[in-house]
Amino acid sequence: MKAHGNMASNPSRRDLITGRSSQPGDARSGGHVASLMVQARPQHMDHLAPALTAISGVEVHGSNDAGRMIVTVEADNDGHFMDIMSRIEGTENVVMASLVYHQIED
Repeated sequence: MKAHGNMASNPSRRDLITGRSSQPGDARSGGHVASLMVQARPQHMDHLAPALTAISGVEVHGSNDAGRMIVTVEADNDGHFMDIMSRIEGTENVVMASLVYHQIED
């Protein structure tokens, strides 16, 4: 991640969480790459992976019998990233999605 001389050029954690930090064309609208640990109800795992991969920018890389899934997300900007996160968390039988790694490319 590049260091910027002006702290205002970097989105705050609150701005990123609320999706308020960029608009299309904004300097902070670089691509996002993230990995998540998704906890789901184990009895619904067979149906959940296809539902998540149907979301544009989402890939499921593995899961276990306890209902944990490793998922990656690629998004165009902050708002798009937050939209994808909300869609994952709002998917039926998803209990929670935890951000493990997040990179913003300039």
